[in-house]
Amino acid sequence: MDEKLFAWHKKILAEIDLRLTNIFIADDPDALLAEEDLQGALQAQGFELFFYEDSISLRYFIEHQVKAKNGHCVISVDTDRYHADSLPFDILQTSNRISLSLGDCFPQLSAVVLKSLQPEELNVLDDALQQYTPGELNQSASSDFVLRHVFKLAPEILQSSSDLLRALLRLHFRDIEVPAILKNRLVSLLQKREEFIQWPLDQIVTEKKRFFSFLQKHWSDYVYKTLASINDDTEWQPEHSIILPFGHDDVRVYVDNLFLEGYLAPIEIDEPDKLAGHWCLAGILQNPEKERQKRITGLVKLCHDSLPATDDRHQHWLQFAWRWAELSALHHESGYASDEYQRLQQRIDAVFSEWLLARYASLHNHPPMPPVMLHHLPRAMARELESDDNAKSALILIDGLAVDQWITLREQLTEKTFAEAALFAWVPTVTSVSRQALFSAKPPYQFAKTIETTSSEPTAWRQFWLDHNLNVNQVYYEKGLGTDDVDQLIDRLSDQRFRAVGLVINTVDNMMHGMQLGASGMHNQVKQWAKTGYLNKLIDALLDYGFSIHITSDHGNVEAVGSGKVKEGAIAESRGERARVYKTETLRDTVSIPSEDVVNWPPIGLPADYLPKVMKGREAFVANGEKIVGHGGITIEEVIVPYVTLTRDIVES
Repeated sequence: MDEKLFAWHKKILAEIDLRLTNIFIADDPDALLAEEDLQGALQAQGFELFFYEDSISLRYFIEHQVKAKNGHCVISVDTDRYHADSLPFDILQTSNRISLSLGDCFPQLSAVVLKSLQPEELNVLDDALQQYTPGELNQSASSDFVLRHVFKLAPEILQSSSDLLRALLRLHFRDIEVPAILKNRLVSLLQKREEFIQWPLDQIVTEKKRFFSFLQKHWSDYVYKTLASINDDTEWQPEHSIILPFGHDDVRVYVDNLFLEGYLAPIEIDEPDKLAGHWCLAGILQNPEKERQKRITGLVKLCHDSLPATDDRHQHWLQFAWRWAELSALHHESGYASDEYQRLQQRIDAVFSEWLLARYASLHNHPPMPPVMLHHLPRAMARELESDDNAKSALILIDGLAVDQWITLREQLTEKTFAEAALFAWVPTVTSVSRQALFSAKPPYQFAKTIETTSSEPTAWRQFWLDHNLNVNQVYYEKGLGTDDVDQLIDRLSDQRFRAVGLVINTVDNMMHGMQLGASGMHNQVKQWAKTGYLNKLIDALLDYGFSIHITSDHGNVEAVGSGKVKEGAIAESRGERARVYKTETLRDTVSIPSEDVVNWPPIGLPADYLPKVMKGREAFVANGEKIVGHGGITIEEVIVPYVTLTRDIVES
């Protein structure tokens, strides 16, 4: 692990010495302990990490995850939000108190700039500081240094349209989130350049959606300019005052992928044959079947080339999941069978399962902003409500919906603009574990008594919000939705007192169980359900009632083939199609399963007596050769779920 440690890691680790005590309380207002490599170093030394939000959860963690294992822990306290002195007295008395701050780790730079960065970005910054030793910098100089060395945006070298377009493509295409303070600095510098005076810099630098809308709007001018050149048409005039340099070598390398991944939509022109052989045909509508095959072929190559490694950070997998989902949605909707697609799928299964076994344990130890796992989401919603006494927040849980099925569903939602991200579900990816973690905002070891059922969800949802200063009349929960009368549901939600709403749509999960037509059949049924308008009307009503909306799923699903039924009598506590659960390791080890896809999943965040066997590939614990669509395993489709947000501002912008 030491080869991954940076100078700022070592400063912090020097403060945490096992010889002093087995419990450390860290005043950590900058969430420095959220950085993955630092967490890995602490775990290698035997420490568990806990991000403090309330004393009840902390005490449960200490009793069940630390004392029960004779372990050690570091409690991270965001002292901008909580008072460390309010922790239970007995824990305070037996612990060692340390203070962590960005200022101590990076004394050369502006505190305001430092606070805007994510923990993983500090590693690149540390490396640059060690290499260039710039000395003490004010806020403007700190901003410029971070823009240049962390985000690879050097304002002084952005001299031409192609320079700027390439920089913004790199920024937005890779989902790099530059903090607002740095975006504003970049915009202020670029606006001084005469070359960019007509560019809407304050929009396209700061907002990904508006940047791609800007590209879409100007793509037709580039295409028609190309046609005019071919036709020797000297009278052609562009629609817009800017002609973007899509054909520049530094820009063109991105353009194919923008159309492949759906960031840009191809346009229809009257004379496509005149562009035969020209590279810009990538963005021209042609024969629909050829278009589909071209996208599938291109996405297969792109997924092969961009597959994250087993030591990559979780953000890379969350981004890759959308790319893979675009390809999977196309594949399943077209019914196109491809050996290359199958080989890619097998490669992804192998690499992702290896990554999960190595890295999954650190994911639930992240602070809730931005949310990484499902149980972080209610805490992120709570922060919305805490920041505005009039705010309302609604959670729509579409049980069982995979990211690729969201893409199919999204196409049927009219006039909606979504902010799309992804989250990790809980493993095993079964409803009673993952959905209950979401609505309780707790890791599963904290609801051991109800882990086999979802019956306590309404109580857990209500209690979470009562603990966050709402009263019982402001909280609403309902499940079993999706095929009922949506107008009646909308009427029930019209109560102006509601501020926190939780809704469970079961339609997709119901489709899955007993599905005879495989993944392609699932996509078709999801599309048909979306066309009923149920979700569309529900979203519109919630927006009209003033809610921000969070849409997610408790787990995805995969098409799998039976490897043979398991003969285990009463040994298993839970018998899913892709996961089996046992009380002890001894019982689990007595079961022999004829499949190389079976993994003994470690009890990460689970009760001590909840020990799963899960499938990592595309097999299931059903009769040999039987095809199902199921969940419970650890494929990327089951573990990474869509996380989509809408507000009235997003929809209207």
